[in-house]
Amino acid sequence: MMKMLCNRDLNDRERLLVAQMEYQLLQNGQVVKIGPESFGRVIQHCQMADGFQMFVIENRPQKEYTLLFKGSSGLIKGTMETWNHEWLATNLPIGWSLFVQRGVIPSQLRTAARKLNGILRKYPGAKFYLYGHSLGSINIQYALANCDKLGQIKRADIYEGPNIYWLLSRRQQRRVRKFKHKVNNYIDVYDPVTAGFVDGRHLIGRLCYVKSRLLPPIRQHMWGGYQFTKAGRLLVQPINERFKIRADFNRRVMFRHSSVAIRSITTKRPGKLG
Repeated sequence: MMKMLCNRDLNDRERLLVAQMEYQLLQNGQVVKIGPESFGRVIQHCQMADGFQMFVIENRPQKEYTLLFKGSSGLIKGTMETWNHEWLATNLPIGWSLFVQRGVIPSQLRTAARKLNGILRKYPGAKFYLYGHSLGSINIQYALANCDKLGQIKRADIYEGPNIYWLLSRRQQRRVRKFKHKVNNYIDVYDPVTAGFVDGRHLIGRLCYVKSRLLPPIRQHMWGGYQFTKAGRLLVQPINERFKIRADFNRRVMFRHSSVAIRSITTKRPGKLG
């Protein structure tokens, strides 16, 4: 039998390629490859009424499962359904809740927690690796804060998602501190979605600040500024005082504009999308 790639064999660039698959329309039974090598087979596409989506990739010889938590569809490429579920019902309420540091947890996050616990119970002896970008990162953060079987989670890589730590209860915050070493939380300093996110203590996972380059906002958010060595290692940067001052300024500017934008956009529906 041909040896399949395992998650522990991947470098940073290959992990990003896995995370990007969450935006593809993967089919049940499809063999997933990273370059020429097989990585696993899609065994489930979980799609719920509230918009939550997750792909399950099985590597049976290794008893390993990779979970891809889908991020948001674009405002331009989305549909009325994705606008309702992903933006009006989830992203915008989360944005406002983060701004005021309180609010109701959207249905999609609760679904993510329920589905993660369900699949962990279904495969009790298996190892799990989680990937999510943007909304996918948010869903993973909340799911892990409510995970019943953290021992099965070997690693989670989350990209460009707002920090929801302050929306968690104290019990949930204590739980996420216990598995901080298992989660790599990647943040681009130039991404408007995560600007000013420099608190390495009050967050889900370990803060990995990407050494990025400035690009237009959408490309920035979609990993466009990420840079790698020839060996596939992601370039990151230390968080020194000068960096914190600049990031804090970006955060205050972003929140000032966010309060106006969120109130305005939640009263509107999109025109023709797609």
